[in-house]
Amino acid sequence: MRLVELAHASISPRLKKGDICLDATAGNGHDSLFLAQHVSPGGTVYAVDIQESALRTTQERLIRHGLEKVLQSFHGSHRAVSAWLPDSVRGEIAVAMFNLGYLPGGDHQITTSARETTAALEAIYPLIRKGGLISVIGYRGHPGGKEETEAVERLCKTNGWSTTKRTGSEKTNSPVLYLIEPS
Repeated sequence: MRLVELAHASISPRLKKGDICLDATAGNGHDSLFLAQHVSPGGTVYAVDIQESALRTTQERLIRHGLEKVLQSFHGSHRAVSAWLPDSVRGEIAVAMFNLGYLPGGDHQITTSARETTAALEAIYPLIRKGGLISVIGYRGHPGGKEETEAVERLCKTNGWSTTKRTGSEKTNSPVLYLIEPS
């Protein structure tokens, strides 16, 4: 099973109609669509990306599936997402998803970074409800990817977060999935 599929399989049982979710790296909108399909009707998916083109693609994907009313988009770094979220969702977010690295099909020079991602995780962790989940897929095969993935792992260990780690394969540059369960 691919790590994205494993992340989705781990998240699905934690979601219900009306839930609030966060796609911290909207990218091409696949995770936003997955989340929207689980929380609609009545739920909300907050999608964040540093690239406006990613947010447009995400919105178009949800429109094609009739789920555009579920989506709230924010242009900027996932590091600042907690400043954009309404106070009413703090401690109520069921799931937050991160797919690190660069936008598939986009400029490979524009990537997430260890500093931004660890700051985002520290800000988002307390916003997740009890029984919720944070999913982080780190891609170690691009410049900065290994360092970012290692920073996520260090952050989890330093903070004593309950974390499950799965690797894509035994190769040193294979992707890594972290499933973080806030307490």
